[in-house]
Amino acid sequence: MSQFEFIFVLISIIAGLALAQLLAGMTRPPKDPNGRLDVAHVAFSFGVTVLLITIWWSTFRWQTYEPWTVIEFLLLCFYISLFYVKAVILSPLRASELPSFDEIRGKFFAVMILYCAVEPVVIYLRDGELAPWWYLPMMVHFGVLAGLGIYLRKAWFDRLYALWFCIVNIAWIFLARFTG
Repeated sequence: MSQFEFIFVLISIIAGLALAQLLAGMTRPPKDPNGRLDVAHVAFSFGVTVLLITIWWSTFRWQTYEPWTVIEFLLLCFYISLFYVKAVILSPLRASELPSFDEIRGKFFAVMILYCAVEPVVIYLRDGELAPWWYLPMMVHFGVLAGLGIYLRKAWFDRLYALWFCIVNIAWIFLARFTG
């Protein structure tokens, strides 16, 4: 078993647990404080699911990475664990009902900011560059929007950001992950 295969097994377990958590949460429609479908919650759940699946797929790009050190291993484990944390925040374990996004906004956006800080480090470590040129501004703007969401605490902003997050991630999949 190669180092990559050994590490990929652990990454797959963590990603699989996160994916199972997100999918389980999608079976219980989240409601906002007014009893309506919580659009921000649904959109962020969908966006994180799509992003997790594409990142899990792109983990194969680590196949040729050599030599592995404990720093890279821990960084990659921390990075993929952020998806599990987002999944548990969106779809808590043993909860009969999903919390409204208003209740989890601060925690979710704080983890989103941390993800936006760690993702470029992971990509740079793997590829030796942050290509394409617009990748880093994309991550920075996601982090800034998450910080703004913590500050504003407005449902309209959460919905807008969640939908934007989905649109940008789907565009990213088609522009970068499938073509590059």
